Amino acid sequence: MQPQRPSWLKGLGIGFVAGFGGGLVSLGGGTLVIPLLMGWAGLAPLAARGTAITVAVFSAATGTAVYGLRGQVDLWTVLWVAIPSMIVTPLAAAWSERLPPDTLKREFGAVVAVGGLLVIFREQLPAGWVIQEPWSAPYLVGVGIVEGLVAGVVGISGGPVLAPLFVLGLGMPQQLAQGCSLAARLPATLAGSWENWRLGNVCRPLVLPLAIGALAGAAVGSHLALALPEARLRAFFGLFLVLLGLRYVLIHARAGGGRA
Repeated sequence: MQPQRPSWLKGLGIGFVAGFGGGLVSLGGGTLVIPLLMGWAGLAPLAARGTAITVAVFSAATGTAVYGLRGQVDLWTVLWVAIPSMIVTPLAAAWSERLPPDTLKREFGAVVAVGGLLVIFREQLPAGWVIQEPWSAPYLVGVGIVEGLVAGVVGISGGPVLAPLFVLGLGMPQQLAQGCSLAARLPATLAGSWENWRLGNVCRPLVLPLAIGALAGAAVGSHLALALPEARLRAFFGLFLVLLGLRYVLIHARAGGGRA
């Protein structure tokens, strides 16, 4: 039994990071957990991705519950985004097999970094930037399509895509945008978890400690985010996006250069 203890401790730690990132800034799945599962837990890339999706179910569900109890989840926004995202994600995943992954991720990183800067300086943007009410539903369908494309092609969903588009396009407060982001990705993470579990791409011995850590981390991170002033949370979130985007640009630029 002794050799299993490090795996449990690692699972608890990685799960807490996933939940905390999801609750605090609506990030945590592919952006934080996959590198930890590969580098710290020693999982292969496919198993790391499948296990990360499973962890995201627990962190997103807990975060959604905490944000929802504080009135920071809008059901109609979630539905308009979640339905097209669920349809597009598997189609985009199949289509992406023929695309150069490093180029896609490098371009994704550049877009995320620019989005982070726009979130930080939202107050300085023109007043006409926000989508008006008659166009909000088509806009949200478009957001769902973009979310599905990113999830299928890049393998990352949630905060890096949804929350900035809610903040910039609809003028949502940061807390509401993060609550809707967590809730909107629940259907896709549930479907993805089931598919990866069926295919054997989930490290099952780690699921329980990961889930326990994610539940605790999401509760702590969500309560902290709700306690912060909106402008401070938005600035912190935007800075995180800039750093995340630059990381994707630099890592995949080096990868592409190494193959040239």
